[in-house]
Amino acid sequence: MSTNFPTSLDSYSTLVDNTDDVMAAHINNPQDAIEALEAKVGINSSAVTGSLDYKVNNFFATGRKVYLYENTAPTGWSIASVTDKVLAVKSSTPGDVYYVNGGTQAGTWTQPDHTLLTAEMPAHTHMQNRSSRYGDGGSDGNIYLMHDNRTSDANDKATDSTGGDTAHNHGTTYRPYAAVGIIVEKT
Repeated sequence: MSTNFPTSLDSYSTLVDNTDDVMAAHINNPQDAIEALEAKVGINSSAVTGSLDYKVNNFFATGRKVYLYENTAPTGWSIASVTDKVLAVKSSTPGDVYYVNGGTQAGTWTQPDHTLLTAEMPAHTHMQNRSSRYGDGGSDGNIYLMHDNRTSDANDKATDSTGGDTAHNHGTTYRPYAAVGIIVEKT
């Protein structure tokens, strides 16, 4: 059996009945090509690690999980119970959130509280709110005309950057814009 797989396609000359001598090479060439194909493709449940049969069977092992940018699982696969997560790449740096074993889940949707720093606040102006009320008053049913006058004057306070030193977060409902797919598991 030949174990060398060709690096280019074989070419055989066309034989014509009653004009060519039958030579051993005429049948040996196709047999060598067939043997090389068998060695590369492998037999069913091949243990030869270089064969395609071995590689395919080991990739499609029961329990293997794969992300697909699709809506339904292909035949022989089911949707895995990993849901409502983003995909992350395992870190090689201790202390990182994703420095965990691959095939596990890490992180949280709850964003930590964050107190705005002075550098995070844009310059802005606090304008004084002055209201005027016209009309006759009380609980007698009369309508009052409210006039909201927001104009700049000497009492307005222009400020560079200030914060209230109050922490805030965006809760647990925030999700980033994502290309949604499924994680399937070989059954």
